[in-house]
Amino acid sequence: MAELTFVGAAGTVTGSKHLLTVGGKHLYIDCGMFQGTRQTQALNDAPLPIAPAQTDAIVITHGHIDHVGYLPKIVHDGYGGPIYCTPATAGLIEIVLEDAAHLQQYLSRRGYQHELHAPPPFYDDADVQATLKLLHTIALETDFDVCGTAMRYRNAAHILGSAFVDAHVEGRRVIFSGDLGRYGRPLLYDPTPLETADVVVCETTYGDRLHPPDALGDFEKILLDGIARGGAIVIPAFAVERTQDILYSIGVLQGRHAELARTPVHVDSPMAIKVDALFARYPDAHKPFIDTPAQPFGCSDVTVHVTTEESKQLNDLAGPAIIIAASGMASGGRILHHLHNHIPDPTATIVFAGFQGPGTLGNILVHGASTVRIFGDTLEVRATIVNPSGYSAHADQAELLRWLGTLTTKPRLYAVHGEPAAAEVFATMVQMKLGFDASVAERGTTVTL
Repeated sequence: MAELTFVGAAGTVTGSKHLLTVGGKHLYIDCGMFQGTRQTQALNDAPLPIAPAQTDAIVITHGHIDHVGYLPKIVHDGYGGPIYCTPATAGLIEIVLEDAAHLQQYLSRRGYQHELHAPPPFYDDADVQATLKLLHTIALETDFDVCGTAMRYRNAAHILGSAFVDAHVEGRRVIFSGDLGRYGRPLLYDPTPLETADVVVCETTYGDRLHPPDALGDFEKILLDGIARGGAIVIPAFAVERTQDILYSIGVLQGRHAELARTPVHVDSPMAIKVDALFARYPDAHKPFIDTPAQPFGCSDVTVHVTTEESKQLNDLAGPAIIIAASGMASGGRILHHLHNHIPDPTATIVFAGFQGPGTLGNILVHGASTVRIFGDTLEVRATIVNPSGYSAHADQAELLRWLGTLTTKPRLYAVHGEPAAAEVFATMVQMKLGFDASVAERGTTVTL
């Protein structure tokens, strides 16, 4: 009898790990890192229910760190089996894990853990390289066997290469959503409709709210207001997908406003530049769009900053300019230097374009902190802080319901990957609107499929 244990992303938004036990085999759907508060990060040190050496397979839905960030740790601790993912996700895994190992070591050396709630380093680049050797790539809509269980990847529309898992487990169809994306996005195709299912393990990051109807219009006003203030517009942006979405939007708006077309754009993220190259490498994984050296993602007047010296040049930037740098929640990376420079500046605008996890510097700022500490300095927050939600890569409540509404059956639904309140609201909504038997998954619990 098949069983499912909720090891991570149950009661939290991060740390996605769903342990599937079938036919005496143990396999994970996703193997992510817990992020956020120190209490949440401490869960990364908790022992897994099955020893890594006794784990038979890992199936990855997409390349975000909260779905893949634990991979080098489980490999370091003895796992040596296959890690399945789509081809584009394999490219992202290499980028994000190498970056994560570097960032952990950097923060440890500089002693920033207390200020940034950074996790202690528990793997290094050697563990990352060992992990990459275990990757097995599977194209979308291709059947593959995992420990005797038939599976198929289908487009989740969340980020480049993202997929949900369609598994046939002992005669029952089980769907693992991973992270579900949006409908009608300019760069990615819509999520693949569902058909039938007996069980759905569904993310609920935005399960209790709706995205604004005019995200581009909101962003347009934010940029124009920022230019009018006369200072820098600093955008903490995830290197994976968010930076590309923002560049595309700026490109569209440059055609509408001369003042925006005159405002230089600086991308200060080596990681984002690597992700940009993946779009060119996997053209079938996204919609066609303008992407040339002169107009990356259709955006003009873009300067990319690769080296540390090139990044430091931005310290002396004068007049209106747009600076895009990782990380999106200001939990590390080059963005911290730009925030340190511009948070005390009343002419500056800081744009957090997406969800800010609890415990992160981004969360502290969007919730109205009057002072913050960065690099040991206490800074007065005088810049304008804005947090538009329209650029989230997660489906909102209506989009999740739309996707689930493509089912012709009424499955059992487990709400995961959401804050407790959001997951509870969504489970209730699914029961009311779709008639599914739905509940919020609890970390550490096991259910029979």
